[in-house]
Amino acid sequence: MDAHNKLNILLIEDDEDDYLITKRYINNIPDKQITLDWISSFAEAKQALATSQHDICLIDYRLGENTGLELLQYAEEIKYRAPTIILTGQADHETDIEATEAGASDYLVKAELDSRQLERTFRYAIKMQRTMDRLRQARDSLEEEIGIRKKTEAELVVAMKIAEAATIAKAEFLSNMSHEMRTPMHAILGYAELGASDIEDTPKEKLGTYFTRITSSGQRLMELITTLLNLTELDSGHREFDMQEADLKEIIEAVAADHTSKLHDKSLTLEIKAEEPFYIAQFDIVQIMQVINGMLHNAIRYTPNDQQLTLCLNPAELTNNDGTTIEAITFSVSDQGVGIPEDELESIFDAFVQSTKTKTGAGGTGLGLNVCKKIIAGHTGRIWAENNPQGGATFHFTIPLIQTPSGNG
Repeated sequence: MDAHNKLNILLIEDDEDDYLITKRYINNIPDKQITLDWISSFAEAKQALATSQHDICLIDYRLGENTGLELLQYAEEIKYRAPTIILTGQADHETDIEATEAGASDYLVKAELDSRQLERTFRYAIKMQRTMDRLRQARDSLEEEIGIRKKTEAELVVAMKIAEAATIAKAEFLSNMSHEMRTPMHAILGYAELGASDIEDTPKEKLGTYFTRITSSGQRLMELITTLLNLTELDSGHREFDMQEADLKEIIEAVAADHTSKLHDKSLTLEIKAEEPFYIAQFDIVQIMQVINGMLHNAIRYTPNDQQLTLCLNPAELTNNDGTTIEAITFSVSDQGVGIPEDELESIFDAFVQSTKTKTGAGGTGLGLNVCKKIIAGHTGRIWAENNPQGGATFHFTIPLIQTPSGNG
């Protein structure tokens, strides 16, 4: 027999005589293989609804002190999916409306029952339930698709904002880079033309001044080009780090000495704090010097005259991905400048980004700190910034004392 002609029916009826009558009608339905389960109490009926796998449920309107409407409400609460049909002893239009509004598929009067009516009611109820199931599945699928689209749209909005921010940052970078390169280039061309236009009559002292300024501007251009090349090599992964054992304190003192004239020009004092006489670690000397130089250069640039800068070295630890810790060194540069907005403490290390407090239309490429970040990452270290309670900011980096193979670039 076709599986569609098999029915498993649950009858919830507290009157045995009515059960036997209903059973006789059901057994006389032609061309159907029907299994009928009978429940006579309200409590058992609730348990049966919660666990049954029936195709149809027939519910008597009167169930002792309870009603079939209460059972329908329970069925709705537990999301019972089989069609439910209310059986009643007398026709009552109001009860009919209440039953259908409570979720019943149909409402039948016992005195009017026969096999033909039951078969027709079963067939329509099952067909309607299948239609409702398909609609429910379509609704769920549509809601899921809408949810996916909303998520995608939200992601697109975020991506667009990021792209717009990147475009603006790159535009600012190109503008700043153009200014940064034009200024020394104009100086080089200007002083070269001055010297060449009247080389015979220009005093040697003045020619010397021209050459000094040409050299200074050329060095500035070289620094810009070197920064761009460093960034390109670091991004491409082609930069190899030459890890050597050296004293980080000695490197810091050498970099600080190179900035003596800049410190003097702004009447800045510089203090180096290091409790230990030596801070030996493995690192790329040239690259770490570049990081220290960049951090100290920024500190001098943004600190007002007659203030103090502090360089610190401290023992530290770094945590590996597996939770273990390794010995490390932390270097810090503290200035007394304008500080950094809290929401920019991380973004200032991104390429083409400058702090809104230090950004002007006439300087800065937004690349220096990004290069520092990539160099420290190549040393399996960490770099960050924080504002000082008394004003200004402190930039830190931490590198391991001993480099693992993964830290070699």
